[in-house]
Amino acid sequence: MRDVPCRVIEDLLPLYHDDVCSEESRTLVEGHLSQCEACRNELQRMRAGLPVEEKVAVDRNSDDRVMKKIASSWKKGRKRSFWKGMLLAVILLGCLALSYEGLFNWEIVDVGTQDANITQVSLHEGKIFYHLQVDDGYAIQSLINNKKEDGNLYVTAKRPVIKRKSEAPYIFENTYEFIDLSWQNEDGKEVKAIYFGTPDDRKLIWKDGMDLPQTEQSVLERFGME
Repeated sequence: MRDVPCRVIEDLLPLYHDDVCSEESRTLVEGHLSQCEACRNELQRMRAGLPVEEKVAVDRNSDDRVMKKIASSWKKGRKRSFWKGMLLAVILLGCLALSYEGLFNWEIVDVGTQDANITQVSLHEGKIFYHLQVDDGYAIQSLINNKKEDGNLYVTAKRPVIKRKSEAPYIFENTYEFIDLSWQNEDGKEVKAIYFGTPDDRKLIWKDGMDLPQTEQSVLERFGME
């Protein structure tokens, strides 16, 4: 009961001493006295008839006023605790949402080349066409083209940390793609080679000087070309 201020107990001591306080106030005072030597000494002074510091006279309604003060303080404390709890809950939910988004949707994992097959590489009007098939059983979320200073262009397959099973209709696990060399060379740095993967794990798609067949009409029609 030390969390009840001594000044509140001092207001109740005269009523407690005269045995006119409520049972609730009596319990509150006795609980506080069991842990507070200063208030026990004050009660002893009253019982010994020694003079005490002059205080505001206590009327018969002072017990109720003190208890109302305690109740008001307790309600304010509950409100503060409630809003603190709400803030923590919002922060926790935000962290959970970010974790879910990061694990299931952020495309941050590079797909390796060990299960990747590159076939049907062909040429049409400065565009390199190829067929990509990745047979590791998991979906690919996107293909990112990244050209390096050395002229190598890397087509990197991306997926989130939590992988999804690959199911038809396939998007990037079994697809035809093309690289427009004229567009890639607009910055003045010509593409010398195209790889699937990353600089540390790559599989060649095309390199400058490679003799390629013309792209079949059926493949061009996939992209609305003639």
